[in-house]
Amino acid sequence: MSYPVQALTAIHTKIIPVLPASVLIIDICCRTDWRDVTRLRLVSRAFKEFVDTNESTIATRWMVPGSYLALLSQLFYPPKSRIGDGIRRPTIQYFCGLEKRHITCSQLAYYLCDKAVAPINSDGAEEIDKAILIWLGFRYYVLHFLTYSRLRLEANKAAMAAESSDEPLAPGDLNSSYLSVQSSIITTFDNQTLISTHHALHFLVNSIRLSMSPEPPHKQNDELVAIILRCQMPLNRCVEFFAADCPGAPRGLRKQFMQDMEGERADTEVRFGGGAAPRRSCSGHSREASRRKWSPKVPEVWFEAAKVALAERGLQEHKPDGVYFFPECSQELLIGCPGCKLK
Repeated sequence: MSYPVQALTAIHTKIIPVLPASVLIIDICCRTDWRDVTRLRLVSRAFKEFVDTNESTIATRWMVPGSYLALLSQLFYPPKSRIGDGIRRPTIQYFCGLEKRHITCSQLAYYLCDKAVAPINSDGAEEIDKAILIWLGFRYYVLHFLTYSRLRLEANKAAMAAESSDEPLAPGDLNSSYLSVQSSIITTFDNQTLISTHHALHFLVNSIRLSMSPEPPHKQNDELVAIILRCQMPLNRCVEFFAADCPGAPRGLRKQFMQDMEGERADTEVRFGGGAAPRRSCSGHSREASRRKWSPKVPEVWFEAAKVALAERGLQEHKPDGVYFFPECSQELLIGCPGCKLK
C-alpha cells in the first residue's frame, strides 16, 4: 500500500517535530565525543564560528548529572566568559581539562589499589574490598585541595610581596599563610569528605613512603614526598613516580623522574621557601643545591590543617576504611589515620 507524500510528511511531523538546523547540529555535537567536535571546528569557518558560539551549551550537556565530570565541575570552576559579563561558562577546553584530571586520578587510583591486596577479613580470596576504593571516590577532592591550596598561596605570596617589597619573604610567613589557605579550603568539606580525604592522603603518602623505603625508617625520604605534594601537578608526579617504580620499568624512566624532581625541588623552594630563583647549570641541576636551607615537611601539606579541623568538629576518633596487607613491606597496614578506632 502506498501513501501520498503529503500524508507521510504529516505523519513524520507528528512523530518527530521539525527542529531548526542549528538545534539539530547542537544535539548531534552533544552526542559526539569532544575530540570530534574540536575536529569539526577545522572543517570550515562557518563550523568554527558555530561551535565557538554554542560551546558553552554543548559542554554543559556533556556533563551528565551524577557523572564524574559533573563532580569535577563542582570542584574545578569553569573559566569566566570571554564576553566580559563575569559569568563562568564551561568551554570545550575546560571539558578537556576535566577529562585529563579524571584520567590522572584514575591512573593514580590504579597504582594505589595495586599496592594493597588481600583484606585480612576476607575468606582467603585476594580481592580488593570496597573500602580500598575510598581513594576512587575521593581522589578528586585530593586534587582539588592540592591545586587550590597552591594557587591561593601564590596569590597570597604576591600580595605579601607587594606590601613588603623591600624585605624578602620569610619561610615562616609563607608557612603561616599556607596553613591559613589550607584551613579555608577544608572548611568547605563536609564531615565525611574531610575524613575520607584525610584517609586518602594518608594512603597516598604511606604508599609512596613504602615504595621509596620498604625497610624502616619509612620516613627517611619525606622531603621528596613533601616536594611531590607541593609541585604544580602533584598527582601527575605521583603517577610518574609509581610508573617509574614498577618492576621492569626502564632505567631511563627512573632517571628522567629524578631529574624532573630536581627541577621541582628548585621551583618549589622558590615558591614555598621564599628564596630567589637558583641558577642552573647546562645539565639543568641547581648550582646552589648544596647551600639549600629550606626543608619541606609532609605534615605541612594537609595534615596539620586537617588535624585542627578534625579536633574542632569533634572527629578525632572515627572508623578506618580497612586493614590491608602490603607485600612490599610484608606487613598489614591500616587504611585510615592515627585517629581511627578499630572498634
